[in-house]
Amino acid sequence: MKTGGRKGQSLVETSLILAAFVGLLAGMAGIGQMLFVKQTFSQRVREAARWGALHAYDPTAIRKIVLYGTAAPDPGATALLGLAGSEVLVTAPDCPGVKCRVIVAIPKQGIHITEPAEYDPHATDGVPSKP
Repeated sequence: MKTGGRKGQSLVETSLILAAFVGLLAGMAGIGQMLFVKQTFSQRVREAARWGALHAYDPTAIRKIVLYGTAAPDPGATALLGLAGSEVLVTAPDCPGVKCRVIVAIPKQGIHITEPAEYDPHATDGVPSKP
């Protein structure tokens, strides 16, 4: 039986499988990083919108919460994952009043949070009506 032409077959097969496996691992790591970044931004936006709903409306402070995690960051603080202040949108339509909502968004990331999330049309002066 002649086996001279099959010497490198195992090496070729192993390298092909290894290349596919490394590509799969790299793809999983990339998707994991993307999900981590999106979740981190989403959490910061939710915290900032909640802070804005509980305090007097201050778009600069709300934007700083998204960027730095606090309304009063240290002078040398760096923004979260390179996010720019111009990428964070803060609005408060129908304010002041019962229908007041604080909306914080990062459109580039597809994140949009409104606080308070629900609106009771029967509420008076911010106090929900009882059934």
